[in-house]
Amino acid sequence: MKFIIFVALALIITACNAKDTHPEHLDVIYGDLMAELALVSSALAAEEAELSGFKNELALAVPQTGQIKYINKKISDSLEKINVLTQRKQYFKIKVEQRLLQAHARYEESLIAGGKPWPDQQEISLYKSVVKFQRDRFSWEKTKGTKKIVPRGTEK
Repeated sequence: MKFIIFVALALIITACNAKDTHPEHLDVIYGDLMAELALVSSALAAEEAELSGFKNELALAVPQTGQIKYINKKISDSLEKINVLTQRKQYFKIKVEQRLLQAHARYEESLIAGGKPWPDQQEISLYKSVVKFQRDRFSWEKTKGTKKIVPRGTEK
């Protein structure tokens, strides 16, 4: 008899739906934004290390040999890249915070009767198609300049 009560009690306890305290971990979009933030952060750290190397090169450069001008160009390019990466890092931080709040709100909405399912597969597929389009566009723009322009009808 005690065994049956124990089994019934165990089934009741395991059948309860516990509320997830971190629903963002189930969100594919949140994970993708976190991965992008990590990539930008590592690229920024690498570029800052490269900048310090350029500054060391500048201190060792021989005057009137053209080295100083060349190294100054490297430093200015590196500073520009650091500026862009810093802005992208801030952008992804903001997007991660927004998605975190949205994930919690949508998860709470999915718990009530008649709420949208969480995670929403339609939203995920739309996000993936937009990201794919953006990445394809960037790769196309990079290769666009390398193609030779030939007269129409002579392409092979």
